[in-house]
Amino acid sequence: MSLKRRNIIAILLIFVAAVCWAFGHPMLKERTEYSAATTYAPTEASIPPSTVETVHPSEERTVSTTIVVSEPPEAVHPSEERTVSSTVVDSNPTGNVPVENARSERTLGMILSLAAVIAGALACFVLSQKNAILGPDGLCFTLALLAAAYHRSITMAHSFRWGTTQTFLLLSAFVCAFVILLCARELYGWIRAGFSLSWCSVQRIAKGCRTPQLSLLVFVAWILLPFAVLACFSGARSYGAFWICVAGFGATSVFGILCLWKYGTDLSHFKKQLSNYQQGKPITVGDGAFAQTEAQLLDVQAQHEEAVRTAVTSERFKVELIANVSHDLRTPLTSILGYSELLQKETLSPQGQEQLRRLHQKAGYMNELVESLFELTKVSSGVAESKKDRIDLVRLLEQTIGLFDDQLVNAGLTVRRRYGADSIPVVTDGARLHQVFANLLGNAIKYALAGTRIYLEIGETADSYRIRMINTASYEMDFQPDEILQRFARGDKARSTKGSGLGLAIAQTYTESVGGSFRVSVDGDQFSAIVQLPKN
Repeated sequence: MSLKRRNIIAILLIFVAAVCWAFGHPMLKERTEYSAATTYAPTEASIPPSTVETVHPSEERTVSTTIVVSEPPEAVHPSEERTVSSTVVDSNPTGNVPVENARSERTLGMILSLAAVIAGALACFVLSQKNAILGPDGLCFTLALLAAAYHRSITMAHSFRWGTTQTFLLLSAFVCAFVILLCARELYGWIRAGFSLSWCSVQRIAKGCRTPQLSLLVFVAWILLPFAVLACFSGARSYGAFWICVAGFGATSVFGILCLWKYGTDLSHFKKQLSNYQQGKPITVGDGAFAQTEAQLLDVQAQHEEAVRTAVTSERFKVELIANVSHDLRTPLTSILGYSELLQKETLSPQGQEQLRRLHQKAGYMNELVESLFELTKVSSGVAESKKDRIDLVRLLEQTIGLFDDQLVNAGLTVRRRYGADSIPVVTDGARLHQVFANLLGNAIKYALAGTRIYLEIGETADSYRIRMINTASYEMDFQPDEILQRFARGDKARSTKGSGLGLAIAQTYTESVGGSFRVSVDGDQFSAIVQLPKN
């Protein structure tokens, strides 16, 4: 049975139970009082013999009644009595019919009351509630309002005629029975739900708010609202209604405070899940006010992990592909280089010698390109881990410059140093850092304007060292700094100079692999490469 159909049938049963109870319970009560009255009524044995008369069943009975009428002193003497004879037609000469009517009405009242109990039990316990409608706080608030309204209805009924009062009592009995059965059904469902505060009305209202500020406002209003309503019914002290209102509204405020406390707990749980997400730990989705947001965060974490797995798999595949291709390329390239060296010893024509020289040069270039690409892929994928040692940064730079002395002289370039100290110790991977500076000097030699100077300076901050290399380009640099850091990107769009486009990409990857950062900047014809290394 669907939840909607289950609730509709239960409400119909509660309606039937309320109607049966509203009509059946007064029958039981009134007939019980009537039976008690007839049981203790005076009998003939208790009537004085002088007043007992024998009346034929078909005749009318005349009852003599002595009535003492108080009149003004001038009309009647205080000691006088007036005797008034009245004739009463006895419509029940045998005395059996009223008793039978009372029994039949009492039986009908018992049947209606029993039907009310059965229908109410089916609605509350067999068709028990699965989700909250009013919640425990809503039940307390409703019962308190019902108690105050019942007192008001009784007060109003006394100011009307008897028939109107009976209508009020009947309507009040129906409303009370209907509301109490609804509350009993929801209370039973709340007990089966383990007394969860998520059933509270204020909790569900606050959960539907779009902003935390509005949720807090709902909690505060729910705590203060019962006191405002209680002040309106402060006159309902009779019939115990006032104290029922106090208990109901007080419980409503207590539930509001508990839900506000749970809201704070849910907020702490959500902050913990954010911390888990940042640290890469598993996320647990709760059932509080931030459950939906936590579920979205869990979904984002799952997507992020899947993206990382995909990226790692892709990178591993690229490493394996490049490794296999490099191996397949290095074998024929090695053969080409070996045979070209052998051919150089043979006697060839000048034209053959020139062609052999070019062949050897291109084969060497291809061999260097394959090796660089292979090393770059290994480092960027994390396959090759860095080995950090304590080295002297100044000495490392001087050794790297010394390897390029001949090339610098041939290019007409001069290196100007600004170290700031004779020795700068750092903990890093010396081999990779040497490759970074070698690539930067190689780029400067290829693309710097002949006859200019290369500036190499070291700056210091609180937690890092900054190595900056500046040169003047021999061509117009019409590119963005981020573009030149891409693999196979070259500043010389005409590609008239030597270079593979991997130098800066390798420098960036190697710098990041040792815990540093790498960036470039362009200012007119000035090209700067900045390497940032941590001190520890």
